[in-house]
Amino acid sequence: MIDEPFRRWLARYAAAPVPLLHRLGITPGALSWTGIVLALAATALVARGALVPGVLVWLVSRLADGYDGMLARHTNASSLFGGYLDLTLDMLAYAAMACGFAYAMPDDRMLWLLVLAGYILAITTTLALSSLAERADRQLGGNRSIQFTPGIAEAGETTVVYAAVALVPVYSRAILVVWVVLLFATFVQRTRLAHRILRP
Repeated sequence: MIDEPFRRWLARYAAAPVPLLHRLGITPGALSWTGIVLALAATALVARGALVPGVLVWLVSRLADGYDGMLARHTNASSLFGGYLDLTLDMLAYAAMACGFAYAMPDDRMLWLLVLAGYILAITTTLALSSLAERADRQLGGNRSIQFTPGIAEAGETTVVYAAVALVPVYSRAILVVWVVLLFATFVQRTRLAHRILRP
């Protein structure tokens, strides 16, 4: 729910570093790879039990992920492969962090497995709906390489959940139960949308 508003805010109020990145010769691809390296470093920290430092590194990795698309648009370097790489590395980052938390919090491991199942359903419904909507010549909105539909549980909410678990691990089980419900609600939400716009 918060992804598109945040992306618009970032483009409007925090775009100042983009020209500097271009002048320094940094490419969108380099930012994408920097983002995943930082995300995997965050995963390692979380897995070792350093939850708060891990989430802080995670936040920096998500900034790198946000700026790669902005830099690509600024330099007219957007490409279909760039869109593919961005989404693929994003899913690797989110899944890796869930595994890191599961390793650090064995009592909640089953809930983290359900979180991963929710991620699979969320991204599957996103990609299936995007592909089939394109075949049906239906526009879902947005300026990204892949058409995304707003969902209850998106990347921004994922970061909020990771931060909440790191800051108040004593409530991790309750946080994760709510998160699993929201992930599966997003699956239902997108399935209902697909039924509405793809049905003959």
